[in-house]
Amino acid sequence: MSDPIQPPAARRPEEALELASQALSDGDLEAALAQYEATARLVTWRPRAASVGGGVRSALTCFMELRLPLAVRIGTVLSAPGVALVICERRTVGTGPDGKRVRYRGHGCAVVRAQPDGTWRIAADAWHLGAEVPL
Repeated sequence: MSDPIQPPAARRPEEALELASQALSDGDLEAALAQYEATARLVTWRPRAASVGGGVRSALTCFMELRLPLAVRIGTVLSAPGVALVICERRTVGTGPDGKRVRYRGHGCAVVRAQPDGTWRIAADAWHLGAEVPL
């Protein structure tokens, strides 16, 4: 039986990234996937994520294997009717399931489209995370 509670829907382009980040941090893959269009593309920093199944689900699952929170900071939102480009910074810090310290940080961008019901979903997303260099 499926959960009768639907994930939140983005009312602004940048909110789609924020909701996906929160869902990943909470370990809720289905809520994260709800922020992406069915035919969305996602490019990540981990080659395995792209090669295992090649879809958004496998890429997000790969990130969730870290079992760490994902922070997103919205930088710029460039909007046109029905479409927006969202530039952001993503960061995750903590101890991974293997006991090793993880510190990833990087810029990314997403193309977000308006849906017929007035919500926004991610059509294409690029994560450019790398090892964070301590200051």
